[in-house]
Amino acid sequence: MSEGLTGPRGRDAGPVWGIVAAFCVAPALVVWLGSTDAAEHAVFGRAASVTVLLIALALTAVGAVVSVVVWYGARQWSRGRRWAIAGPLLAFALLVVVLGIGCLATSEASTDVLLGVLLVVGAVAMAAVARQVVRVRATAGGDRLRERFEQLREDRS
Repeated sequence: MSEGLTGPRGRDAGPVWGIVAAFCVAPALVVWLGSTDAAEHAVFGRAASVTVLLIALALTAVGAVVSVVVWYGARQWSRGRRWAIAGPLLAFALLVVVLGIGCLATSEASTDVLLGVLLVVGAVAMAAVARQVVRVRATAGGDRLRERFEQLREDRS
């Protein structure tokens, strides 16, 4: 079985999409925190838009970590618990899409267009993380995690 870019059976898909989302959403956050003029054109206003982006980044990070924890089977996660993480992540991804489309619709400079595109791509990446949280399956009930720790110990020795 080929492991490819995302590891065996997509183990790393959540973190990879999480990194993509962070690299797409973070520039808008930096620009809006650094320039009050740019942030005032945001759809929800400066404070609410920055808050949406901060919460979206935090939820994406949590979702990426949970997708790996679930894959390793270190903890049994019910479908309800998974949706408790994926649901808010999808809701904030939708808010990020609204921010991105708002940037595109009210663009006055090429920077606004670039931020709008980045926000939309970041929202798609956030949705991919949510999908991974819901769909990833543990197959070994914690054995993989123990085996990985043992392998790391042997590698360090």
